[in-house]
Amino acid sequence: MKGLILFDIDKTLIKCSTEYATAFSKGFKKIYKIDSTIDIINYQGMTDQQIIIEVLEKNGLKESEIVSRIEECMRVMVDYFDEVKDSVQIKVLQGVPELLKKLEEQNFLIGLVTGNLEPIGRIKLEKVGLGKYFKFGGFGSDDVSRTKLVKLAIRRAEENFGFEFDDNVFLFGDTPKDMEAGNGAGVVAVGVATGEYSKGELEDADAGYVVDDLGDTEKILDLVLGKE
Repeated sequence: MKGLILFDIDKTLIKCSTEYATAFSKGFKKIYKIDSTIDIINYQGMTDQQIIIEVLEKNGLKESEIVSRIEECMRVMVDYFDEVKDSVQIKVLQGVPELLKKLEEQNFLIGLVTGNLEPIGRIKLEKVGLGKYFKFGGFGSDDVSRTKLVKLAIRRAEENFGFEFDDNVFLFGDTPKDMEAGNGAGVVAVGVATGEYSKGELEDADAGYVVDDLGDTEKILDLVLGKE
């Protein structure tokens, strides 16, 4: 294989309707008896576990109280999202299917690094026919730290697919936190300006490269093949 390409999900590959945000509120209410939305924090680029902790801390709970029941909260979120999945609206962003197909044809290993809980992330991708490209990754249900998710995805690639890590991993994401995670894990962080952050803001976050979107398949292939 030529290398490992890791993708964030939300606002990098797809855009999703509000049921995902509602899942958090359902978990907060059922498990912690807190009425809140995630909009009280800047959750862009956070893992789901980090979002849960920071929202509930703003509502007056201690981290130890939150963490002690966070698995229950995540189960409520997954159950809710599974219940409403048929009504979830998902838009695949420009160039994504074509790029994934080309990367697979070029013998790249493709994985995920997402703040999403794994079952929720997989529901989203299966709904739009992209799930087949992603056999593994690092997910928000695995850890609070996004940097650790990058390292976990690499380890899973090594253990399950015979991948050898040697300056041949690219992480595509739409937030400064994605860039921070990639740099922290020693991989090439590529900013994709399809979310809330501009190309300039992603460059300021020490992105190795920045692209407008994933629509220029040949340019991105040149980048990951070392021709850029």
